[in-house]
Amino acid sequence: MIAPRDVPELDDATHMRGALGTVTHGGRIRNNPDGSGDYTGGVDLVVHADVQTIGGEQVAVPLDEDGLLLYTFYANLAAARTAVEAHGIDTTAIFPMAAAWNPAVSPLLEFAPADNAAYATGANVFMLLPDGDDRDVPVLANEGVIFHEFGHAILHLLMTHDPGAPPLVIDPAVESHYWQASLHEGFADTLATLLLDDPRFIDASLDLPLRHVDDDHAVVDDSMLPSTRMSTDLSQIADDPYPLGTVYASFAWDLREATDPDTALVIVLDAIARWAPQGASDMDGTVYLSCLLQAADDAGLGDAACASNEARFALLGVPCP
Repeated sequence: MIAPRDVPELDDATHMRGALGTVTHGGRIRNNPDGSGDYTGGVDLVVHADVQTIGGEQVAVPLDEDGLLLYTFYANLAAARTAVEAHGIDTTAIFPMAAAWNPAVSPLLEFAPADNAAYATGANVFMLLPDGDDRDVPVLANEGVIFHEFGHAILHLLMTHDPGAPPLVIDPAVESHYWQASLHEGFADTLATLLLDDPRFIDASLDLPLRHVDDDHAVVDDSMLPSTRMSTDLSQIADDPYPLGTVYASFAWDLREATDPDTALVIVLDAIARWAPQGASDMDGTVYLSCLLQAADDAGLGDAACASNEARFALLGVPCP
């Protein structure tokens, strides 16, 4: 359903400028060998819209789908920031951020060249790609997708305290790097599902039942573990962080079902706060799971957390407190 939305953060609707940052067209996002990144060469964006006066206020009505997608993105990013800040996270360092409409990426990232959104960790920039298919809700307009991508920005901020800091670079010889790629995806899905209270937010845009966090996802054998998926040959790395990440997000959803979305997210954020200062770049997902179990126990949800640990992570052998 298309409906008017109040986006006070968007100061200039024609050129997509506002308190959250500016959306520009084209340019290039560069991923440097050390994990840092930058966005250069974008040009001013012009959204074709009809400015009308409705209820005494000026309303910009986009005249094409691209404009509708861009306005929806900005509104969803504003909603994500508001929801995250309601949980006591200061996002001041993240904003204003850059957003790139249909940029070139060098070297290529692992995402489709159309109908997608992604956050470039370390460059602090959103990549926005035009709709490439006929969907009920284009991926870029899916609130959960924007919340998920913003989750990468939040986890990076919580771990480094600097959105421009180089992110973890996958080293084929370092097992913890593979763990943390999965933890990133798991946290991003956790943030989206709990803030929206929707375990299947992806369904409106994509048929991906393997991302439903209210299903029976579990670490069932060694093939899901980074130690099995590692490669000493960079050209052979085809690591998929989502299956293991979805198990972590499903654990968080178990906590939500035992209490409520806000309490479950408080526990997850508490676990991140316990985990990150210990030197997270060198730690695997079992250390984070231990922090998560302890945070849940301290919040009075130890039984629910232990039951989830047994159902989803028994293979890891992490004991309950």
